[in-house]
Amino acid sequence: MNRTSYLAVTRDTPTLRELTTAKLRDAILSLHFKPDQHLVERDLCEKTGVSRTSVREALRQLEAEGLVERRGNRGLFVTSVTAEEAQQIYEVRAALESEMARLFAERADAQDLHALEGAFRQLAKAGQRDNVRAYVSAYDRFYDVLLQGSDNELARRLLRTLRARITYLRTITTQQADTAYRKHTIELMGQILEAALARNGEHLALRCRSFVERSAKFANAVLRGKPWRE
Repeated sequence: MNRTSYLAVTRDTPTLRELTTAKLRDAILSLHFKPDQHLVERDLCEKTGVSRTSVREALRQLEAEGLVERRGNRGLFVTSVTAEEAQQIYEVRAALESEMARLFAERADAQDLHALEGAFRQLAKAGQRDNVRAYVSAYDRFYDVLLQGSDNELARRLLRTLRARITYLRTITTQQADTAYRKHTIELMGQILEAALARNGEHLALRCRSFVERSAKFANAVLRGKPWRE
């Protein structure tokens, strides 16, 4: 018997646990479930129409992603991001993303550049509509392309562990961003694209770091309930 075929696992469709996880994750990232909201398994079973086992497994995965947290014997709650935690996330992003952007300028092929242009067009279009989820998804897509083109799988894996938290934080802050802030954001992303297309690694790294640092300041203001000034 061929050992490879014996061990091979074929799966064309996601499992019920994966579908439940995706549905609950989207509910959290879209802020349908609010920060600090208590998540009760029985209620989630009724709302999703799946078994308690599937809900429990989904919550366990979301807890590993940092979107759900257990608070002693009180149960599970939607995570709330503090200003201090957000600052740490942005510090990691600034360090890793700027260097991966530099690698993108060196290693990206024509297909990567084309994909980055397409991602930017999608982001610019999403920025014109009042749909936070679509805007954040387009934002994520732009960075996905940038990181993929860097051809550094280890760094991508490190950032992937923070992916859900980063998206969650983006959603929270985007809800508080006014039209002027979003417009400037698109302009800055356009400058990042410009440096990438020119394959100017130094400029690309600096622009990515500067962009993350700006985002960190805005998030700090939002999470502390302070006024924002560009």
